[in-house]
Amino acid sequence: MLVNNAAILMLGTVEDTSLEQWQRVLRINADGYFLGCKYGVIAMKASGGSIINMSSVAALGGMGPFCAYSASKGAVAALTRSVAVHCKQSGYKVRCNSIHPDGILTPMTAAFLPGGAAAMPEVDGVDPMQRMCHPRDVANLVLFLASDESRFINGAELRIDNAQTIMGLA
Repeated sequence: MLVNNAAILMLGTVEDTSLEQWQRVLRINADGYFLGCKYGVIAMKASGGSIINMSSVAALGGMGPFCAYSASKGAVAALTRSVAVHCKQSGYKVRCNSIHPDGILTPMTAAFLPGGAAAMPEVDGVDPMQRMCHPRDVANLVLFLASDESRFINGAELRIDNAQTIMGLA
């Protein structure tokens, strides 16, 4: 099993993101996943396995204030589909899926909340409007995708966003 989960989040629209910032985000968020997938497939093609790529709802709908991040996560989604198809057509028992959270409540995302980490909301309650999920919610989805219980799920883009994306309020 391989989980590609490294990423940086940089504030910047298409107008105020520099080429240097763009390239830094894409190097970490897209190039890193490419290298993980490339060598993951090579390592797993004989015995099989699961590759899980952490993407974002930003890949599905875009986020104006996070231009480079949205593009990088879109690249991850497309890479995931390409890897899944390649492995299937090659006869490898390697599955590749992507997870698309709206926001995971971590110090990286809390920095963008009004009040920062000190204002991190509690996510354990039952709030139907809650946007941010707890890292354990994502971990449980990763565990499922890594298990044999998901053996027929391949090339899927799984949102973990409490219906936020389909509400159109991103």
